[in-house]
Amino acid sequence: MDPISLGLIALAALTVMLFSGMRIAFATAICGFVGLWALRGYVPAASLASMIPHGHLTSYSLLVLPLFIMMGFFAFFAGITRDLYWAARQWLGHLPGGLAIATVFGSAGFAAACGASTASAAVMGKIALPELKKFGYDDKVATGAVAAGGTMATMIPPSVLMVIYGFIAEESIGALLLAGILPGLMEAASYGLMLWVRFKINPELGPPVRGITWSQRFRSLKGVWGMVVLIILVMGSIYTGLATPTESAAVGAIGAFLMALPRLNWRSFKDTMLETAKTTGMIFAIVAGVLIFVHFLGFTGMPGTIAETIINLDISPVLVLILILLLYLFLGMFLDGIGMLLLTVPLVLPTIHYLHESTGNELFNPIVFGVLVIRMIEIGLITPPVGLNVYVLKGVAPKVKMGDIFKGCGWFVVVDLVNVAILISFPAIILLIPTTMIR
Repeated sequence: MDPISLGLIALAALTVMLFSGMRIAFATAICGFVGLWALRGYVPAASLASMIPHGHLTSYSLLVLPLFIMMGFFAFFAGITRDLYWAARQWLGHLPGGLAIATVFGSAGFAAACGASTASAAVMGKIALPELKKFGYDDKVATGAVAAGGTMATMIPPSVLMVIYGFIAEESIGALLLAGILPGLMEAASYGLMLWVRFKINPELGPPVRGITWSQRFRSLKGVWGMVVLIILVMGSIYTGLATPTESAAVGAIGAFLMALPRLNWRSFKDTMLETAKTTGMIFAIVAGVLIFVHFLGFTGMPGTIAETIINLDISPVLVLILILLLYLFLGMFLDGIGMLLLTVPLVLPTIHYLHESTGNELFNPIVFGVLVIRMIEIGLITPPVGLNVYVLKGVAPKVKMGDIFKGCGWFVVVDLVNVAILISFPAIILLIPTTMIR
């Protein structure tokens, strides 16, 4: 059997395994190992399957993952999430839809300390939903704001998915993290604008908060200044070149620990360490399994064949990019973000590299492509049938129907697609900050 046919059979087998409910780490490792066995024999396959994960997972650049995860947990125990939401409530609550807008901006603030969207949605759901319910906000709007707000954690640094993409694509992780800042802020602002317009047209969706004084607003800032300083230290050190992303993540983790120290006890400290280890172990297990599978695909020659086939299509390069992004929109309905990145980027990135070299268009810059892919993965987190943020939120708000949560996310998906169109039209938005960073 020729290698390409073997690769297609392996992809089909992997699809069946994933749809049957098997964990992606095990499904990819099994398919990759069996494929290597068929291509190279048992002993070379066993040798490769044992060496490939170890060789990649010991990379210094991947140390940034557990450090950023730890930073997020310490920020949670420090009460930063509640402080950020409360400050946003005091400053924005008087606007039409103010509490929903505050939820979005509170989520954006917490995203700067937490790189996992599902964690952000779960935490903000526990904090914001009771307040939204108390003021009589429509369930669909309330849950939609929390679920969509949580997706910003995948874009606004520190983003776990940005780190993983940089690792796969062999691009600067620092540049990728900085590239997510403006698209993330644009996302928060556009969500807020959409909510303001909706509540302006239909005030029955929920009332504004009355009676907030200026002294209350300024007092609310007391709980967020530390987080602001922390963000400036972490991202500022990357931007100015004073520290690598890994060193900056260490600074962030220590800073978040010091901020959490007054509220931290032995149990919460132990929980932080355990959850950091569990989350890191889960991510590394997926990476290890997918690395075996991706190396098998490399031996089959499929990435080059796919790139050559796409390039030879008689369509414009921009349309090629749009079709690839639509593929992520489809895959996001069934796969989680880490799995999507690890499985697809090695297959489509050669095409993006070729288009960048042949056209010179920055739209095909791998950093721009990475941000666009992460943006599409964000949409997949709130679209049926497998919108992970929606499922997480259902656990926080069991009385709200799953269908209502998905309906509430519909307006945010429309805004997301408009944002993607803007970023495709003006890729300079993505590159503005990373191109001025000091290397």
